[in-house]
Amino acid sequence: KTEIPAHRSRTMQVNALFKKAAPAPAKTAAPAKKSPFGGFGAKKAAAAPAPAKTVKKTAAKPVVKATPVKKATAPVKKATTVRKAAPSKVAAKGDSKWYGPNRKLYLPSGLLSTADIPSYLDGTLAGDYGFDPLGLGADGKINQYRVAEVIHARWAMLAIPGFVIPEALGLPGGVWTETGKVFLDGETGRPEFLEFVPLFAAIQIALMAGVEKFRSEGAGPAGFVPFKGKFDESAFNGLDPINPGGPLDFFNVAATPQDLAELKVKEIKNGRLAMIAALGCFLQAPVTHEGPAANWGKHVANPFVYNFVTIASGADRTPVL
Repeated sequence: KTEIPAHRSRTMQVNALFKKAAPAPAKTAAPAKKSPFGGFGAKKAAAAPAPAKTVKKTAAKPVVKATPVKKATAPVKKATTVRKAAPSKVAAKGDSKWYGPNRKLYLPSGLLSTADIPSYLDGTLAGDYGFDPLGLGADGKINQYRVAEVIHARWAMLAIPGFVIPEALGLPGGVWTETGKVFLDGETGRPEFLEFVPLFAAIQIALMAGVEKFRSEGAGPAGFVPFKGKFDESAFNGLDPINPGGPLDFFNVAATPQDLAELKVKEIKNGRLAMIAALGCFLQAPVTHEGPAANWGKHVANPFVYNFVTIASGADRTPVL
């Protein structure tokens, strides 16, 4: 074996140390070594700032997500659904037939217009057809007359069934013109205390006095009604004295102002018809000496022989067809 000089062995050791340390820079310079065209590889290495592109993309994403601002405007558009005030239009269309200047009048439009009727009949009252030929409302008490009309109409609607039903059922004292006599004579066949007229008259007067007191004051007592339960005096505050509703509307038929306006018209129309029917009963009784049920039955059985003309003339008439 040949011996290596000491100084040469030291240089070899130094070179070996450098070779061991060289791989680290060689790895970093690897792109340059892989590219035979040194400058081209350097350009690619310079183009490495690709992370900058990703920064731009990540910055763009929040801008895209900012579109929820458009969604926030959508509820504002939906808020325009206040157009659902359409119920008022429906109410206006339905009520204009009975209320206001375009309501129906008691004569066709070609024979009568709103310019021909009194100014105090302006269509605010239910059942206002512009009919006041005697000018009774010209004294400014039209609202008081309306209260009186409604009360009489309600009494008439109760009276007509009371005239007809007991007579049709054949009850003792069922003919309304004989009811008082039958009760006073004790011929009803009921227990004696039920025929004590003064007692029932006193009860009716007391009840009606209380009802009229509350109606005139626009108030009412606490109480209990079916389907609604208990209520106190405040339930009547602010209600119309003649059409209170509230606790007295058991079935909630006048739940909206539109329903109440329509029901007022129906009530006054039926009430007026009942008042005319009651007037017919009052005039018919002294002429025929019979009740309305008997008169109606005879007319239906033979309308040409038993009618207003034959009764008024007092002569029997044989129908000729």
